[in-house]
Amino acid sequence: MPRHDEGPSIRQQIGTMLIGLSAGGIAVAFHAVMNLAEETRADLAILAAGHGWPARLAVVLACGGFAAAAVALVRMVAPEAEGSGIAAVLAVRTSVEPPRAVRVLWVKFVAGFLGLASGMPLGREGPSVQIGAMTAVLLRRYGPRLAVYRSRAVHLGAAAGLAAAFNAPLSGILFSFELLRQPFTARNCFETVMACAMADWLCRMCHGPILEIPIALEGFRSWRAIPVFALVGLWTGLVTLVFQKLLLVCARGFQRVAHDTRAACTVTGLWGCVLGGVLFVWPETLGIGHELFADAIDGRMTLAVALAALAIRVMLSAGSYATGAPGGLIVPALLFGVLAGQAFSQSLAMVLPGTHPDIHALCLVAGMAASIGGLFRTPLTAMVMAIEITGASQGLLEIAVAYVASHALLAAAGVSDLYTAMARLHAAHVKAGHR
Repeated sequence: MPRHDEGPSIRQQIGTMLIGLSAGGIAVAFHAVMNLAEETRADLAILAAGHGWPARLAVVLACGGFAAAAVALVRMVAPEAEGSGIAAVLAVRTSVEPPRAVRVLWVKFVAGFLGLASGMPLGREGPSVQIGAMTAVLLRRYGPRLAVYRSRAVHLGAAAGLAAAFNAPLSGILFSFELLRQPFTARNCFETVMACAMADWLCRMCHGPILEIPIALEGFRSWRAIPVFALVGLWTGLVTLVFQKLLLVCARGFQRVAHDTRAACTVTGLWGCVLGGVLFVWPETLGIGHELFADAIDGRMTLAVALAALAIRVMLSAGSYATGAPGGLIVPALLFGVLAGQAFSQSLAMVLPGTHPDIHALCLVAGMAASIGGLFRTPLTAMVMAIEITGASQGLLEIAVAYVASHALLAAAGVSDLYTAMARLHAAHVKAGHR
């Protein structure tokens, strides 16, 4: 048995590369399916707009049907595919068997498509983590006898899945150690770096060497601006605190009324109809939220619009995630941070006109790190992801200040990280069900 500080053998290095390529490939395919879901929803709205109220009603009902079908698949076929799936990755490690992994994979694809097509404002990164992990489970069983790991395969596949989801290999590496709690050893570092690098390489081969959310900085800011970003962190931390509280309230309410699969599908179907109604009022607030990201980054969003979009996204994301439909929370958290940063920047411009042009851009990036950090309490992942997906490496100090302020606010409020809070809620629900 090699020591933890020894490098892996050539055979194991090739196995690690295969895990990275396989997990990255499945994540790229999932990305394509999610894009198709966004296009499907948009096409339905365009089609209905030209055919009057009957067509609009049909689209609303279709959104309800999509949402109900997504939850039905999860509940009846693969409960592990619920939500982001990150909690399931943390729980299973070595216990999941290949037949179960196959179920999780196809349910994640189909139900993920249905959920996003219905308009649920959830992300693709959490599912990418789980499908990467499940792909590694299948590879270690049925692939070449190069992938000889056990629980290590799950860690490596999960990290590679996140790296491919965002074109962000460093974020995938840090995520594996911070959130998935992989033991931090020299050997684990080497293997995780290799898996994430291979996944990112494949992703860039398919999508090109692009930043997920490009934000340009023009110069160097004065030290006098540093306290501003502490305020950005406090404001964004408050937003994430409200979101977490609302999500837990929605989850408790859903558990009370959705006592069986039929009830869960009925409630989720009604929620999908609500999303279908929003589709004809403010479609930009649904799904991934690409338009909201672009408008905030380009400075086209007013203070009123930023606050309204933030409030609606917080409510819709909390309600959608509470249903258990497949979807992640990192992209919603990034958008919360961008919208909170946009609102803060607009307010600051009213009070102090003529501020440095980089302040607006850095408010958005700092808001992303503060939002992810506030929800998941992963300082390295939050700050590196905010930099890696935007290219704003010159703003590391400002981003760090915002993260620390957000983390301190939630710690002072006595609030645990979101996954811990959700796990406690689930455990309490299971315990109550056995009484």
